[in-house]
Amino acid sequence: MKVIKVINNNNLCVLDDNGKEQIVSGKGIGFGKKFGDTVDANQIQKTYLITDSELQKKMISMLKDIPEEYMNFTNDIVEHIRKIYPEKLSESLLVTLCDHIAFAIERKKNGMEFTNPLLDSIRESYPDELALGEYCVEKMKEQLGVEMTRDEAGFIAMHIINAKLDTKMSDVYDITKMINGCVEISEYYYGTKFDRESPNYERFMAHLKYLAQRLFQNKPLPTTLSDDDAFVAMIKKTCNKHFKCALCIQDYILKTYKKDINDDELITLTIHLKKVSG
Repeated sequence: MKVIKVINNNNLCVLDDNGKEQIVSGKGIGFGKKFGDTVDANQIQKTYLITDSELQKKMISMLKDIPEEYMNFTNDIVEHIRKIYPEKLSESLLVTLCDHIAFAIERKKNGMEFTNPLLDSIRESYPDELALGEYCVEKMKEQLGVEMTRDEAGFIAMHIINAKLDTKMSDVYDITKMINGCVEISEYYYGTKFDRESPNYERFMAHLKYLAQRLFQNKPLPTTLSDDDAFVAMIKKTCNKHFKCALCIQDYILKTYKKDINDDELITLTIHLKKVSG
């Protein structure tokens, strides 16, 4: 590996044997180094491969300004998250989460703690991600000596959701609010609380996540079901009560988020609503 940039005594930006830029860390690895020098592989303790140039710039800036223990802590947390979610997560997670954790700790030291207005919605829509946020908060107390509230676990969960969807943080906010709003409208319509433990509720929530994610990522919705006119007419007739609830959801999404759902989605929602309300 050849040195491209010396970040500080413990961090270097290097070019590997395949011509890829990497950031490597190790105690004293950057001491006395300059552009073009060779790096001793035995000194490398951590390697960060970040392909996005803007993320790499932010990472280099963070390594200069943020205490190294925060970066090491966040890296361990991200590795744990990747084990839970083996599917591809955005490479931005390490950078954005480390930046958030460092800022949260500074806020805590200065006596500032924020309330997370989405906490209940996150608990409802993304319980697994919230559990990982709580795990991170627990580890912050154990390893960094900083005690955070459950609101902070919610903020961390939002970063994890964002990395899974590979979208903007503002979209994570809207997606979570939309899912929660659809559930509230449905429960108000039927005058009951759905059984959170039932398989039908889990399938309903999974579909709402799918719908919200596609809407805010501007991906097309399926059109297969609505191609069958006889099937659509049958659903509207036999499931009229549930179809009207689906129309309420359609109206809510259009008025609140200026996004429309098609006939195919109305039919799918009707079927889920029939099952979850039963």
